[in-house]
Amino acid sequence: MDITTPTVLKSLASAGSAAKELTAWWKKSKGDSRALIGELKDNLIYLDIVVKDKVELGEVIDSITVNEYKRLANAGFNFNTLKRTKIASHTALKGTDLASWQGKSTDELVESIYDKLNDLKLRYPHVKSNKKYRWRVRINNIRKRIWLLLMHVRS
Repeated sequence: MDITTPTVLKSLASAGSAAKELTAWWKKSKGDSRALIGELKDNLIYLDIVVKDKVELGEVIDSITVNEYKRLANAGFNFNTLKRTKIASHTALKGTDLASWQGKSTDELVESIYDKLNDLKLRYPHVKSNKKYRWRVRINNIRKRIWLLLMHVRS
């Protein structure tokens, strides 16, 4: 299934680019940030396996984790330390499903990514056959948000 990816995210959407960017970010990070970025990278790889390699979500759902995020959130970690500025406005995002993220905080984006990952983990095992859930669309939306986070952090 093809997804419409805003032009500004196209380079990250190409094979392996986002994982490489996450690895580079991970190498520069320390402590709790490093743990979260490592978890994000692993989750993106599992989501890519579903989309690019056409593996069923059920085969990787147990490998997708939200443990580091929950640990950090419960400890009061400030996710804005990943990038303190607001998400910049990009003309390429206008008219896309990511346009609403412009001007929002890093914390809001990270929370949204993990809310969606957690929802996927909770819902899929129970309603995987329900036709109203478009699992690949949901997965692609999470992937695009991770790409947006990467673009935001490296800007």
